[in-house]
Amino acid sequence: MKYHIEPATPDQAPSIAPLIMMAMDEDCCQHFAGPHHTLDEFRQMMTGLVARDDSQYSYRNALVAKTPKGDIAGVIIGYDGAHLHSLRRAFLETIKEQMDRDFSGILDETQAGEYYVDTLAVNPEYRKQGIASALMLELIRRHGRRQPVGLLVDLTHPWAERLYVVLGFRFVNMTTWGGHDMKHMQYPPRCLWAVGNALLEKYHDEEWGVPLHDEHRLFEMLVMESMSCGLSWLMMLERREVFRQCFAGFDPEHVSRFTEEDINRILNTKGMIRSPRKVQAMVYNAKAFLQVAQEFGSFDLYIWHFTNRQTWRYPSHQNKECTRNALSDLVAKDMKKRGFKYVGSIIIYSFLQAIGIINDHTDACLSYAQQAEGNIIKEE
Repeated sequence: MKYHIEPATPDQAPSIAPLIMMAMDEDCCQHFAGPHHTLDEFRQMMTGLVARDDSQYSYRNALVAKTPKGDIAGVIIGYDGAHLHSLRRAFLETIKEQMDRDFSGILDETQAGEYYVDTLAVNPEYRKQGIASALMLELIRRHGRRQPVGLLVDLTHPWAERLYVVLGFRFVNMTTWGGHDMKHMQYPPRCLWAVGNALLEKYHDEEWGVPLHDEHRLFEMLVMESMSCGLSWLMMLERREVFRQCFAGFDPEHVSRFTEEDINRILNTKGMIRSPRKVQAMVYNAKAFLQVAQEFGSFDLYIWHFTNRQTWRYPSHQNKECTRNALSDLVAKDMKKRGFKYVGSIIIYSFLQAIGIINDHTDACLSYAQQAEGNIIKEE
């Protein structure tokens, strides 16, 4: 089933309100409605709150998964925790007026410093199609760059916790809300290219931008970046062990001695990218790598001499995506002259990011502070 995720609109309030109630569960809804009002009356109240501009349940805070027929298959509602009190006022005033219920002493479920996921619900008719994950990831992409995305998960809902863990949420602390024991979990702010895939997240958190000086690891990154030309980085990570097998554990000395027989073996390896030109280029690159290492003492000394062994950081890159610059132009030109293949400026820019010569983590990213100390600031 195809669906499209988009911002909610006021006219969708009658479809969104029942999904919110589903997320709350029937007992919780009846608790709010009280003994003298029905769930239908509570649904009507919630519909009005969704249609408002100033409610925590407002359509303005919601994304919906919409089917080609126009049905609302699922909804996610979130907002900046710093605005909880102002957004909650509409709920407190409305439930007092319509249900004669006073919840002014209700506990805060979030606070300043996180973007809070208030509601995530999928219509039973459309479950087990990845809609909940897609809604969450879209909310993270839209709102998770500057601060963590947080939520509470009931201890009685282990399946929900498993979903959040798979998506990359981390346990923060235990808390209670509405009389229930809850786990407070957060998805830490990351560079957006790493959101939504466990392999990309792991690479981003543990490797990308960490200053690299080991010769075999530098050759590994050079092989992967060169092989990635025209392809996705995720594909490179998925084939990393295949590359390791094909290219002798990323040993440049061994690869430099590869023959046509070795190249044919590599091209026939299951999972390998079957590009004879690229595979042959890796043999050339291994030879050039060793020649550079002999001239400079190591490839590490060569590649890091362009920045005087310093990591460069460009504040202007915080507001725009950069794929090449004067530094990568310079390095790519020099490497081509030394016999390296598939080392255009775009590939080399990505390589310099990967090995920590350029720090392009966004300033709110969980890895930024770890890698920013001692960086040389550059303007472009």
